[in-house]
Amino acid sequence: MASSPGLAAHHRCNEAKPVCHNCLRFGLPCVYDRDAFTRAPEKSTAAQVPPTEAEDDDPLEGRTRRVIETKLMHQYLVETGSSIAADEHTRELFARVVPKLSFESDALLYSMYAIAAVHLQRLGRGEELEGDDEDVANRYSSMAIREHNKEIPKMNRQTTDAVCLASCLMRCIARLQLEGRSMQPYTPPWQWLVLSQTSASTFMEAWEKVGPDPGSVRRNLGRLKHLLHRPEEVRMAEPWDPEIEDAYAHTLDYICTAIDLLDNEGPAGGVFRMLIMFPMLVGRRFVEEVKAGPSRALVILAHYFALLVGFEDNWCIGSIGADEVRAIISALPDQWQGLLTWPKKAIEKYWTYINPSY
Repeated sequence: MASSPGLAAHHRCNEAKPVCHNCLRFGLPCVYDRDAFTRAPEKSTAAQVPPTEAEDDDPLEGRTRRVIETKLMHQYLVETGSSIAADEHTRELFARVVPKLSFESDALLYSMYAIAAVHLQRLGRGEELEGDDEDVANRYSSMAIREHNKEIPKMNRQTTDAVCLASCLMRCIARLQLEGRSMQPYTPPWQWLVLSQTSASTFMEAWEKVGPDPGSVRRNLGRLKHLLHRPEEVRMAEPWDPEIEDAYAHTLDYICTAIDLLDNEGPAGGVFRMLIMFPMLVGRRFVEEVKAGPSRALVILAHYFALLVGFEDNWCIGSIGADEVRAIISALPDQWQGLLTWPKKAIEKYWTYINPSY
């Protein structure tokens, strides 16, 4: 316990040695005298994550930080939280449950601040943060990732919700960072895919509810089967084995299922949720192929981004789909352009929710 009884009453001691965080912060002598005071029993919470100490790169404590964080919390509560939900079923989760759980999780709290800062940027109100709004977003995003990495190994039944929701917000931030990135020369966004897959195992139950059975290969490839066609001139140079073929087939199966939902329901929450979860569930081998950059992987990726074009009015998506499709079209050689007809129609605004075979 910290040496000052008054300080201990208002600031919980983290018992760091040789000087605890509070005594270091307030410039007080630090004496560990556990017998001097009776420690009150800790109040248990439903989702308590062990407290963490401030890092050197965190914003300095003071009025400026408090004002910025209050503005970010206000922004999240009144606009951002409800706007990032995929549908009415998840609106309550992001608008009300996330703020409540953030009391016990720094990763979730910093993720809320980061995504609220990005939202203010998109709304053209970054000046409300009294500084570099992009720097604010990047700083809290880095802080969220740091704390998330600390919380994952300690995850238990009580903290799972907070950890998983922090992961959701961080994936959303990673997706938003695709917008406005440099496209010359084009590099596939494999880092975004890798980051999104770090928590894929936690969400396998969600996969069963909104997507096809991951064990089903080529269950629904009729619409896009032609994307696996390999003419003679391609066979000679294209890396190919059963594992690569299965990775492409699984990914196309997912995309075709999303197209089926568009046919049956229109741009409803179900398909939007599938598209948001795509980077988590496509499979690591497909991500490896995207990173390596073979043309066929980029063709398939272009079909995914083409689906996002239909949701460009959502600030969480914006121009990401169209920008990526245009960049892929520019990057691929002529022999692959014939497989990009439907993505081209998507960015030309001529597409409808119909069979994209051509």
